[in-house]
Amino acid sequence: MLKSITVLAVVLAVASAELHRVPVLKQENFVKTRGNIKAELSHLRAKYGLPVGRAVEEELSNSLNMAYYGAITIGTPPQNFKVLFDSGSSNLWVPSKNCPSYACEVHNQYDSSASSTYEANGESFSIQYGTGSLSGFLSTDTVDVNGLSIKKQTFAEATNEPGTNFNNANFDGILGMGYQSISQDNVVPPFYNMVSQDLIDQSVFSFYLARDGTSSQGGELIFGGSDSSLYSGDFTYVPISQEGYWQFTMAGASVEGYSLCDNCQAIADTGTSLLVAPANAYELLNEILNVNDEGLVDCSTVSSLPVITFNIGGTNFDLSPSAYIIQTDGECMSSVQYMGTDFWILGDVFIGQYYTEFDLGNNRIGFAPVA
Repeated sequence: MLKSITVLAVVLAVASAELHRVPVLKQENFVKTRGNIKAELSHLRAKYGLPVGRAVEEELSNSLNMAYYGAITIGTPPQNFKVLFDSGSSNLWVPSKNCPSYACEVHNQYDSSASSTYEANGESFSIQYGTGSLSGFLSTDTVDVNGLSIKKQTFAEATNEPGTNFNNANFDGILGMGYQSISQDNVVPPFYNMVSQDLIDQSVFSFYLARDGTSSQGGELIFGGSDSSLYSGDFTYVPISQEGYWQFTMAGASVEGYSLCDNCQAIADTGTSLLVAPANAYELLNEILNVNDEGLVDCSTVSSLPVITFNIGGTNFDLSPSAYIIQTDGECMSSVQYMGTDFWILGDVFIGQYYTEFDLGNNRIGFAPVA
């Protein structure tokens, strides 16, 4: 009996060692405003290659206020950065010491001259965002993600950050975790290099995002698998329908018996706090939720609003009004937005309720209720 217990303990220890945990920080006393949502939609339109339209003055004065981010280092000795771990993009970028933009000056900046492992690349780099182009050049160095040391990782040094969207961002840069096929300049994403350099045992990463409380401990990003203590039941897996974003076919979505979609496309995006819906679903939801022209709902009605149900792989995933309504400054806003897509984008509103596993090796994505 003692021998079997010992063997079990060893097996559990080995299994635990295979999971590499990255603490996900959450902005304390996080507040999302209507202005932040406008800035985020502008950012999303550019990220998904959608028309941005005419910039308005109010949007130009807003910032990307995102709740979740984590720590990495670049270079030798290590230089510290906070990044948004974004499954909706595939490049790593941080501000450069050579960047005169205000957004760079108020964030940590990478100094290649201070790193003994820096390798020059110099190729120009650009990503379109809502108020202009984030631009710079590529460099190569060691990138460390909580002890996972990625050698010769190519990333972008931003030398110009557009508008004011990033001025007050609570992160320095973005670490993309999508497929390489959507990587600017076909740069190999950090997760791909983790796999090829045998830093992890399985080509899987998973997200647990805490939704309650004001603690700065916002959850965990796990490389190499998933932690069964963070979810209940079993995962429901569906295949990736298009390798670029983490895109899959959703069997359906409904509210109060009304169909919102049938066999529709959806993307799991850790880089947005919102739910983005196609036009017909958005209009129907606004009518049912009684959303006004400013995106607001009557706060006194929130507890009686209906559950939104997403059917993925034959399993129903429910979102209660407490999950999809944003309450701030005495106002109640719907987190369901529209930006011209014919697919759904499931952001932190959804991922915060359902532990999400991104399985690159098997080209599939899985969801399970958080424990």
